[in-house]
Amino acid sequence: MNTKKLGLGILDTIVKVVFIIIVAMLIIKYAKVAYNYGYHIFNQTAVSSGTGREVTVTISEGDSVGQIADKLAEVGLITDKFLFKLQEMFSEYHGMEQPGTYTLSTAMTPEEMLSIMSGGIKNGEESSDKDGALEEGAAEETEVTEETQETEEVGNSEESNGN
Repeated sequence: MNTKKLGLGILDTIVKVVFIIIVAMLIIKYAKVAYNYGYHIFNQTAVSSGTGREVTVTISEGDSVGQIADKLAEVGLITDKFLFKLQEMFSEYHGMEQPGTYTLSTAMTPEEMLSIMSGGIKNGEESSDKDGALEEGAAEETEVTEETQETEEVGNSEESNGN
């Protein structure tokens, strides 16, 4: 009887240890998966480097993010549909995808693709290259004006020192 209890006790201990090992292995495995997704949501990479391969994709009216992810995965623009959905959810272009036909490249990150598919709209405001060019031109004009004023001030102070 004592031997039977001892055998059952050892068997019970072995089962508990095996269970704990299996649980620990599952936790480690899924922690790695979670870390990988978390890392790639914010550190986006393109499918290929260099110039990549250009692909035309058509987004229809009412396409969900899942359907867009399916289309992008079919043509090789993304490698993980679920990751793309998460990246879209956490991007500034969430829910702003517009229907249309787009030429995208495998060298683009998901954020760049979303920017194009949203029509360049950021947080409800339209951004365009013209606005950026005007801002740059205005900044250059300000710098030239400041340089001209400094030159005039130096010239005026030299004239007053010479008199």
